[in-house]
Amino acid sequence: MRRALLAAAALLAVALPAAEAARTTLRATRPGAPPLTLRAASSQEHWVISVLEGGIESQRIEVQSDLPDVLPWLADTNGDGAADLWVPVIGGNANTAWDVWIMQPGEARFRRAGEVGGLGFSRDSAGRLIALGRNGCCSLSYTFHTFDAEGRLREAFSVERQLDDLGRGTCEPVAIAMEPPAAAVRATCALRPGQMPGTPLRGR
Repeated sequence: MRRALLAAAALLAVALPAAEAARTTLRATRPGAPPLTLRAASSQEHWVISVLEGGIESQRIEVQSDLPDVLPWLADTNGDGAADLWVPVIGGNANTAWDVWIMQPGEARFRRAGEVGGLGFSRDSAGRLIALGRNGCCSLSYTFHTFDAEGRLREAFSVERQLDDLGRGTCEPVAIAMEPPAAAVRATCALRPGQMPGTPLRGR
């Protein structure tokens, strides 16, 4: 009996840190109003985020996820000064897919903008969201996203870079929903390998 109790205690000691790692509280700032509190907790299949304004829940967000141990984070995604919510969805190799929720500051709520994947993200001077993705050892893809009138993310164009051992290679624009602007292509192709255009997004 004593041995069974000790074994159960050992299992509990292992399980508790994992449970703590799957919970986080975020403080989402917004212009002209007090910040929102986001309480996030994961299960094996979902992240659930409670949005609180003044201690009262204004919204509950549930996102299906294969990454219960990767924490959500906040970043000003569209440049409006409010913190937007990024929830991990699925990971593979170097790239991770995130569900992006844009804050509606006056409503104390978030609206889903869509899913974006990569290993790094930034926002350029035109307000576009850029996702840097890696394809194998020597190929990088910069995918530029815009926001439509409803606030949804749309892939606009990409810049594809192939590198060799000396850092040389090709850099080509690819049209998706629009022709890539020449200035954006030149600026992206002039970057060091792995460097992000514009302002990198960092979690708060």
